[in-house]
Amino acid sequence: MKAETGPPAFRLHLAQARHPANIPRGASPCQGRPTRIAFGAEIMRNLLRRYTPEQLYLVVSDYLILVGTFAVTLRLRFMPEIDIIDIRRMEMIPQMLFMFPYAAALLCLFQYDDLYKRKLWLSPFWHMIELFRVTYLAVVIYIFLHFATKAQVFLPNRSVVLGWGVFASVVLVLHRVVLFGPLLRVLVSRARWRRRVIVIGTGKTAKEFARACAAGGPYHTLEVVGFLDDAHSANTDVLPGLPCLGKTGDLRRITGERRIEGAVITLSDVSYDRLMELIEEAASLFGWVDVHSDKAACLQRNLNVDTYFETPFVRMGRIAGSPLIAFYKRLTDLLGSALGIFVLSPVYILIALAVKLTSRGPIFYVTNRVGYKGQHFKFYKFRSMRVGADADAARQAEVNEYITNPEKTSAKIVNPALLTPIGGFLRKWALDELPQLFNVLRGHMSLIGPRPSPIREYDVNDEWHKRRFDIKPGCTGLWKLHAGQENRFADTVLYDIYYARNMGPLLDFYILLGTLRIIFSGNADE
Repeated sequence: MKAETGPPAFRLHLAQARHPANIPRGASPCQGRPTRIAFGAEIMRNLLRRYTPEQLYLVVSDYLILVGTFAVTLRLRFMPEIDIIDIRRMEMIPQMLFMFPYAAALLCLFQYDDLYKRKLWLSPFWHMIELFRVTYLAVVIYIFLHFATKAQVFLPNRSVVLGWGVFASVVLVLHRVVLFGPLLRVLVSRARWRRRVIVIGTGKTAKEFARACAAGGPYHTLEVVGFLDDAHSANTDVLPGLPCLGKTGDLRRITGERRIEGAVITLSDVSYDRLMELIEEAASLFGWVDVHSDKAACLQRNLNVDTYFETPFVRMGRIAGSPLIAFYKRLTDLLGSALGIFVLSPVYILIALAVKLTSRGPIFYVTNRVGYKGQHFKFYKFRSMRVGADADAARQAEVNEYITNPEKTSAKIVNPALLTPIGGFLRKWALDELPQLFNVLRGHMSLIGPRPSPIREYDVNDEWHKRRFDIKPGCTGLWKLHAGQENRFADTVLYDIYYARNMGPLLDFYILLGTLRIIFSGNADE
């Protein structure tokens, strides 16, 4: 077949992946299989615990629709000139093969556009608009990648790509907007589809949440079993038929007795330490916990969180400790820091000369900082303050007041009189932070994570503040995106804790873009 009429004719032989020649000499064909199966099973268990059944259903169905509509479009356009997939010969054209990873990448775009959040499902009009928008972006990105790479894995015929976009958007709208609601309503009528949850708290929000769950709806699959609250008598009804099952310390015991599958925290009159303990325990039991509390108001207000019955809830998972996440973080840290140091090496030289020529003292500011699990490490910056500025007693007192006073708000605390002649410029554009890439390369820091803490500041932290260092500190983080606001110290810690429990490529990309926007706007020192 000619190149103008369809995809190139070369094929990938899928059978080669199973050929005995690919098995190392002396190894059993089954060698290592139990480990891989166990690893895959653990990933599936985490997914099933972390996400609701309806979210997982949509992820799978969206993926199948994107891949399936692409295959049907190719079949309709090129039949009978070419077989898209030859099952008997285990062959597939490269354009179809590429769609499998491309569709998986598009699911990240779906997630970014809130297509897996309940608050969008409840608005059919905006749900439909977002579906059309995201498929339009999918087509544009596909065409751009083909234009930029000219690779044979892309379809050269743009009309076919546009046809796929239209076909996919129509099928997605029909499935999600027209069929998904009634289908979910039928599934929810079966007890197995509903997730049994316990509500921690008995206040107004807790009661409204429980009543709404009992009333049902096409997109609400939670079944409230009861409540836990230290201020309410056990075994007495909070709502008709829904008792307080015990104290908050009984969560683990009640979970086993009542087959609880999730928790929703609605406590407001609770300390940060106790709230963090409850989040930790619930996340370890279920893999996730949804939180609505005045203590987490900054997250509910400033982050794009989901809602239950118009009430914002923050989803907290377990501290990311899987080998897959660890590998992803270290790989991106190594590649990002090495590339950054190589590309910016001329900038390093210019800044070093400027620091040396404009003020007395060393080029680098080297100090001990607190990082992962409270460990100390050497922290590097280009010096932007005069020598001895870190001994400024007045600034240290102001920082201590900011940390220990829960009501005090402040942006970055800097004494302008102690800046070097170019110190303000370096801090304005975050140029003084560039040597931290060496900390990342050495493994003491990550590109994205909580802000590393000076030892004197760490010593006055509350215990719950220190939970943010359950992961490596970072050059930037979610805290950076909100640092210019008049935040309380507790709010900045909550941003770090939220990141530690929700880290992933999509959130990292969001933080990276937000950080670049702040730097290029000249507001890095705010």
